[in-house]
Amino acid sequence: MLKVETHTHEDRTLHMTVEVSEDRVRPALEAAARQISKRYPVPGFRPGKAPYSHVVRQFGEPAIYEMALEDLGQKVYEEALKQENIDAYGAGTLDDMQLKPMVLKFTVPLKPEVNMGDYRALRVPYTKPEVSEEEFNNVINNLRERQAVLEPVERASALGDVLTLDINAFLNEGLNPSDFLMTDKDVALQLDEKADWPMPGFVPQVVGMSANETRKFDLAFAEDYANETLRGQTAHFEVTCKEVKSRTLPELNDDFAKEVGEFQTLEELKARVREDLEKQAERAAEREYNDKALNALVAQTTIVYPPQLLKTELDDMLEDLDNRLREQKLTLEDYLKIEGKTQEQLREEYKPRAEERLKRALVLGRIVEAEKLEVQPEEVLESIQQQAQVWGDQAGRVMEFLNSDKGRQSLVVDMLTTKALKRLAAIARGEEIPAPAASEAEPAA
Repeated sequence: MLKVETHTHEDRTLHMTVEVSEDRVRPALEAAARQISKRYPVPGFRPGKAPYSHVVRQFGEPAIYEMALEDLGQKVYEEALKQENIDAYGAGTLDDMQLKPMVLKFTVPLKPEVNMGDYRALRVPYTKPEVSEEEFNNVINNLRERQAVLEPVERASALGDVLTLDINAFLNEGLNPSDFLMTDKDVALQLDEKADWPMPGFVPQVVGMSANETRKFDLAFAEDYANETLRGQTAHFEVTCKEVKSRTLPELNDDFAKEVGEFQTLEELKARVREDLEKQAERAAEREYNDKALNALVAQTTIVYPPQLLKTELDDMLEDLDNRLREQKLTLEDYLKIEGKTQEQLREEYKPRAEERLKRALVLGRIVEAEKLEVQPEEVLESIQQQAQVWGDQAGRVMEFLNSDKGRQSLVVDMLTTKALKRLAAIARGEEIPAPAASEAEPAA
């Protein structure tokens, strides 16, 4: 039996001191010495056969202890937890050690304390979303825009027409490569007085152009232009119109509805548009409401967690950032150089977000426990099949990953999180929800 002393701290960490007996240490040291002499042969001896004293003489006793602890340290840690009935909430750390006798000092993270109080009394006002006529009309108008008919015309262009243009633009005299702004051919441009491409003021200059006409004009970039290097500079344009097309929107009738999709009448199309908008509004409102309800519960909850959890959350966030940067052919080191920051400064910058994410996750986890939420195997299987179908030819590989232990665990966590959010939203709206049986309910702490 190990000699163990423990001390629990208010930050949900436990300091554990373990003394390891000599009869346990000696075999571990001898095994470590053999491993060292295998990797780094001692002159005069075959690999792994050098006497312990020779290995100590050549590599030093600290190196042997370090090697021994790679295996012994983890075993002692796990045995001590089991012996003392300690439920560690994640990996512990070896903070200090004494060699003779061997004494190991660990920091063990304990389960966070999450006291939500009377969370079932939480109420957050909910407003049912409505679709405005403006939103509805915008969708209908966009559908008309997509079905617009373009026809070549032999006349001067007007607002609403579509021009095919060759556009050359440059700064100064256009003698240096850095002076050129654009050299685009066969550009289709709708003459809309609100358009600001390729720059504000361009459309009024080309309204009235006819096919085969060329115009030259200058436009000045505003002093508050987004691109600072162009502010206040003058752009010289040479534009040739190659074709003018009229643009006619279709009439809103049954024929239009049939062109848009599988509709027989205009009323069927309008009903579908309104239904889709209502569903979109409901999904958006649900996400917003869930967020409000969770924020309200986090605000009333007392949460105490071991510092290691925040460190892990920060590590995960920076790893996510690094992965996104690598997709853009950059690394975290590149990003830090560009931003002129150290990794420590970046971690400090991310800390408030990490704390918020951690608290939200812990509260949702507590909801799962308190409400006895579960995910059934058939639910996991259904989710795997639905997600795999989206990947088409890659469905087999995706399903293989999702069916792995890691994939299933990730799915279960996501599904439990979704269930917890839905349950919390139902509670916050005041819906009638049967409480977990008193005999099964866990304490609120």
